Amino acid sequence: MSNSTCSNCGARMSCGCQRRQASNGASACSSCLSALEAKIKVLKQATATTTPTTIQPQWGANRYKTK
Repeated sequence: MSNSTCSNCGARMSCGCQRRQASNGASACSSCLSALEAKIKVLKQATATTTPTTIQPQWGANRYKTK
């Protein structure tokens, strides 16, 4: 993985001390790791607050009634 690039800013990482791994598995440079982690945290909060909607079946006399 010599001379890899940062997935966040695109900077070239020529040394192993510059490479960091974010919590989502992406490689990032040491200077922008905290910004990438903040983005991941916001994204996780946004996806956690949205709940999937489920369609409840309607049985009985109004089953085929159109709205």
